[in-house]
Amino acid sequence: MVAVVLLIAFTVGVGGLVSIFVTGLTTTSTGITSNQSEALTRCAGAHLNVYSVTSTRVNVANPNSVAVTGIDIVAGTGEVAADAIATIAAGSTSGATWTLGTNTSVTARGLCQTLVTAEGRCTSAQDCWDV
Repeated sequence: MVAVVLLIAFTVGVGGLVSIFVTGLTTTSTGITSNQSEALTRCAGAHLNVYSVTSTRVNVANPNSVAVTGIDIVAGTGEVAADAIATIAAGSTSGATWTLGTNTSVTARGLCQTLVTAEGRCTSAQDCWDV
């Protein structure tokens, strides 16, 4: 009889510990998912506007309501401009120095909320190409 009571008490205790662990794991996972969902919602449709390209400079605007960070300027040949842009605040503009060479396109690419890629492009056939 005592063994049965001890076995039931042990089983209930282990069940309680498992319940606490699962509740903590679920709460943590829900919080992470919620934060990522919020960032994805804020960055929906995020893009950059490459509005001016000259033989020595690329000018980029951020029309979004959230800052875009880690922006690289990539030429059509694949080379990355040495003068990258660290951050463009929401609604702001910035530029980078570069050498045109034989390139006929340029792409600005960065991250919105460190999750979503924001990108903008200008080719020699567009009005933004001021060469």
